[in-house]
Amino acid sequence: MSRNVKLTVFSDTHGNVGAIRSALAEINSSDYFVFLGDGYRDLCRVQDEITVPTIAVCGNCDLFCPLPSQEVITAGGCSILVTHGNAHGVKSSLLSLAAYAAQNDCAYVLYGHTHRALIREINGVVTINPGSASGKGSRASYAVVEGTNGSFGAKILYV
Repeated sequence: MSRNVKLTVFSDTHGNVGAIRSALAEINSSDYFVFLGDGYRDLCRVQDEITVPTIAVCGNCDLFCPLPSQEVITAGGCSILVTHGNAHGVKSSLLSLAAYAAQNDCAYVLYGHTHRALIREINGVVTINPGSASGKGSRASYAVVEGTNGSFGAKILYV
């Protein structure tokens, strides 16, 4: 039996380091901090303030970023695809992303890129977008994902 796992998920900070700093208590009370790209330099600026393991991927605006574009992680008894989402055309449809996750035996996907917070199940795959922490185009937001034994719940929080 797996123990409960908590992930705090950010994406698309686009220079708003303050958004990450304002959520440090939430981040550091998690098991993992997950960063979905478009703010790699922001992540570098606060990395020393984060006390939990960080899982991070590169976004389409992260020039010269050494991070991978996607990663499959195991947490809470299941596999989770972590990606920025641009390579899967998430601004027009989530079908390709959900299919790719299913092909990689992932029941959950954490993605960004659209700047719109969204939690939706598609063909048995739960897709979770924390929205944009930049505050550009929408209210700055992030997600907290918690679960165990392969079952997670997610909620959107605002900075």
